[in-house]
Amino acid sequence: MQSSACKLLLGRSATAHFLATKVRDRGFVMTATNSSIRLQGPNVVVKGPPYLPYVSGNSICNDWPKSADSIAGTLFCTEFPTLCHSCSTFNQADVDHIKSEGWNMIRLSVVWAGAQPRDEESLDPNFLDRLHAILDLTDKNGINVLLDNHGDMVGTAGCGNGVPMWVQQKAAPELIGKPLRTDLIVPWLIGTLVPSAGVRVEELEGYDTCGSNASAWAQHAGDPNYNLLSPCCKAMNSHNPLALGFSSISQRTMNYILRPGAGRDAFVRFWRLVAQAVARHPSAFGAELMNEPASIHRRYMFETWRAAAEAIHATVPDMSVAVADTLNAYILPWWYTDLSPEHSMFGISASTRQWLRESDYLFYAWHYAESASEMHNMQAISDKWHMPSFGTETGCDSWPLAFSMNISMSYWHYSSYCNTGPWFGNRKVPEETFGACILGWGSGDSAPGNCTNAAADTAVTGVEPSWRPPANVSVEWLERLESAAARSFAQGA
Repeated sequence: MQSSACKLLLGRSATAHFLATKVRDRGFVMTATNSSIRLQGPNVVVKGPPYLPYVSGNSICNDWPKSADSIAGTLFCTEFPTLCHSCSTFNQADVDHIKSEGWNMIRLSVVWAGAQPRDEESLDPNFLDRLHAILDLTDKNGINVLLDNHGDMVGTAGCGNGVPMWVQQKAAPELIGKPLRTDLIVPWLIGTLVPSAGVRVEELEGYDTCGSNASAWAQHAGDPNYNLLSPCCKAMNSHNPLALGFSSISQRTMNYILRPGAGRDAFVRFWRLVAQAVARHPSAFGAELMNEPASIHRRYMFETWRAAAEAIHATVPDMSVAVADTLNAYILPWWYTDLSPEHSMFGISASTRQWLRESDYLFYAWHYAESASEMHNMQAISDKWHMPSFGTETGCDSWPLAFSMNISMSYWHYSSYCNTGPWFGNRKVPEETFGACILGWGSGDSAPGNCTNAAADTAVTGVEPSWRPPANVSVEWLERLESAAARSFAQGA
């Protein structure tokens, strides 16, 4: 009988030619034929317990209502709760449907809070059973899987989802179960580059439900499902407000994860364990390290991406690993990538930039670039780093443009995968519920008409990246700007 160590070594030696799809230069190729492939398909994301769909059943997901607008969907369910229904499965019928639509991949959530609910040197065995069941299905059917550590506005202790409660308890123990507040504000950056975004949690619709009522916020404090149980959270997080990600507890959490130390080590350990768990699955071609990271500390952020990628590649050498910018957004111009001072909070170190340019299996992940200039801006950044560009969360309206540029795309989303909250009768969490109807749900659609191969027939040409550098831009100019900005807010501990 082979020892565990021997099996691990054999797995590592086999992975070099094992994955079905991998990065090649500035695109993706099918390993068996070495031919180019444009990846396209839906997001399959479950934001609450049990965090992954079941593979049972013989019918495809069919959410109602079908709406491209999550707000419209939630409003419909509020008005007509008995007519609202979602999905809890991803089965052979779904795979057959996906292939019939011309899609060849899914972006599958591996939410940290669900995969590793305790601070242990292992992943949750029940989660792994569900993950292997899905990957066995995609292996058998030739569907590529991008593993997505999906989170929205950081973690459960701050009314978001993604980061486990135990991580936030280490990051900011004195803020658990306390009223959310915003100590770290970046008005000049977020407010300017994301107009009308709003970064003060105190100004969110629903915040006044609890306001400064400490006893209300303390209800369910420390529970892994605080985001679904707390009346204060439920008043704010049915939509996906940016301000949750810039609350004091969220920023303390991000700093803990991204800066060198125990938090980064825990994050890297999580991805090492995921890589080891999926190493036998050829369909699990890629890893998206963190969905929409809510941090402006780009130096630490990209150093963390590097540490996690290196841990993954120690087990699966040719897995495609995503690097992402703040919020996966297109708020930074392409030329900033080269000119930003490397020792500032917004800059990326010279050694990390070199790693970005020279690594073989990285890609640049972005979300919701819709205009031609925005998409060209994202493409220009990935070109600077010699890696593919991938719109891993988008609307279907942007697919024709992306296809004309040979950019891989994944639309949001196949199903809402949830039945929590007033829209489904306020079932008991988690005993009677599936998933989490929070933070951008309500737009599930397994068959959106404009996310098809037909979109590739529309060509868009002659558009250049937006936001060309000002005539006087230089490293020194940016250093003065960032120095002034740094004085405008208090950095998290």
